[in-house]
Amino acid sequence: MTHAGDRNVRTPEMDKLAADGAGFERAYCNCPVCTPSRGTIFSGRHAHCGPVAGFFDHYKAAFPSIATELRAGGYHTAYLGKWHCGVVPDQLPPGVRANPDDFKGGTRNRTPDYYRAGFQDWFGFENLNQHFTATAYRNDAVEPERLEGFETDVLTDEAIAYLDAYKRDEPLFLTLSVTPPHFALPPTDSMAVPEKWRRLDPATLDVPENFMKWRGQPVDLAHDGGGDSADEAAVRQYLADYYAMIENLDHNLGRLRAALATNPRFTGGNTLFVYLSDHGEFMGSHGYYFEKKHPHEESVRIPALFARPGHIAADAPLPGLFGLVDFAPTLMGLAGLTPPVWMQGSDWSAVLTGKSTEEPVDHQLMEMVGVPGWCLDHHEWRGLVTRGWKYAYWETGYEALFDLENDPCELDNLAERSPELLPPWRERLLAVLGEAREPSFDVIMRHAVPHDGTLINVSRNNYRVLPWPDDRLIYAGNAKA
Repeated sequence: MTHAGDRNVRTPEMDKLAADGAGFERAYCNCPVCTPSRGTIFSGRHAHCGPVAGFFDHYKAAFPSIATELRAGGYHTAYLGKWHCGVVPDQLPPGVRANPDDFKGGTRNRTPDYYRAGFQDWFGFENLNQHFTATAYRNDAVEPERLEGFETDVLTDEAIAYLDAYKRDEPLFLTLSVTPPHFALPPTDSMAVPEKWRRLDPATLDVPENFMKWRGQPVDLAHDGGGDSADEAAVRQYLADYYAMIENLDHNLGRLRAALATNPRFTGGNTLFVYLSDHGEFMGSHGYYFEKKHPHEESVRIPALFARPGHIAADAPLPGLFGLVDFAPTLMGLAGLTPPVWMQGSDWSAVLTGKSTEEPVDHQLMEMVGVPGWCLDHHEWRGLVTRGWKYAYWETGYEALFDLENDPCELDNLAERSPELLPPWRERLLAVLGEAREPSFDVIMRHAVPHDGTLINVSRNNYRVLPWPDDRLIYAGNAKA
């Protein structure tokens, strides 16, 4: 976002949203991969002990959610857009099965009704990453509807139409979830973003110090990322398209806020507007693209903007460490409701409304659980981020420690050259994991049995596997071996 210091992108509507309300300077997703992160958003629980604990998991049928809690508080609930918390492979309706050529790409399955986390009105889909050929299921409909146009534009139209038609007596909790900014599958130029939003020259993008570098050295992406071959020029094009999707989203946020401003039902301080993301994206940083599975800042940092006229202090950047696990309890606090005891996140409502300056937490627990396992470097890990430091421990016994104040691009892993710094961080992480009902990493961290040989990679992709030094990682699956 422009107001957050990015020199490439223009986000006037996000900047206005931040100026009208409060944004956290440092907000984090607690598990940087789609499905577990989305489960955390709607449950207020960490992924490893929440309703959605993996990439192919579903929101447990009887598990409560922010939607069910708000319904109990008198709200009507609606969900529009990408859900990705209810994939059941055999739930392809007859029309989709009979016409496979008409529904290529993505997961076209219908979300079973009891995997919708209690949302009442529904116009959702699972995981498509097809920005121009999306489909969605409306309420109880068996067959999907086609979204004619770019996904963000069409879903914003749906949200505005829904708000215009809303006549119920109950207050409304509406979630609009769009896929972009996200890489398209397949990652072709024609599938990414409308041409009119492509104003940036990839060659002149302002990129971070860690762009296309792994451990401080330039990387060769000839074999990387699920079989996709790319050089720096290609990655710059992907990054430019990513910025174009952000600017399109910014435009649609403005359209949505304008529709609210002209609807008497949602004016006069009656409406809280929140803007979040479920994860970040490397997009070339550390030599990764189309990835978000590691604890680096590009992967785990997200926007978190809250605006409600007359209730949240305007133009107030907040220095605290907000996490997606905090969203559900904070939303309940802002709605004047008491968060339930089963939520693990913290309620930041008093900070957002200026009633308190005391931050409820001084760290965020981060993790990778239920990782899809598509490639050799998909490992689980647990970590902590504080004001100045980040520590992570992988299931292989690998550790990372970064001094974020002096090394914001995370190029110097202190765990590799200053191991004496690690014991207190291990103990602190273990204590936090104990509080969060950690099911396995307490055993790994105390009783790890490290692999003492080489690791042979028979994939055609030269993945940069974090725990393995170059002299113990053998590539045997491609021409470079």
